[in-house]
Amino acid sequence: MDILSVCGVAIVASLTAVALKKYSPETSAVIAIAGGAMIFLSVLFRISPFINEINKLTESAGISSDYGSILIKTTGICALCRFTADCCRDTGQQSLASRVELGAKLTIVLISLPLFEKILATATSLLQ
Repeated sequence: MDILSVCGVAIVASLTAVALKKYSPETSAVIAIAGGAMIFLSVLFRISPFINEINKLTESAGISSDYGSILIKTTGICALCRFTADCCRDTGQQSLASRVELGAKLTIVLISLPLFEKILATATSLLQ
């Protein structure tokens, strides 16, 4: 799905959701979330060039592929949790959206621990 299709799906889903909101708020929320999910999945399926480029960059720089993997995972977590939090906000669940964002931040810190360990080891070796 190209960007024009993404925009088209977004406009149709949002106009339909707005039109139905007065008569059926639940259906309106489902349509908005379904439209967002279609867009998110279409973008997700087109992400392989990004992953390939990150792998090429880490390989050419002589960096461990684990670091590229950390970057890809954290980017995925950010995108997924942002989408989820936005869906929660669309349905009026601000508190739940905040918890999703907090979970994402903590998960990113946990995934990044090997990177922090490497930076700390490098800094320690430079100081000695």
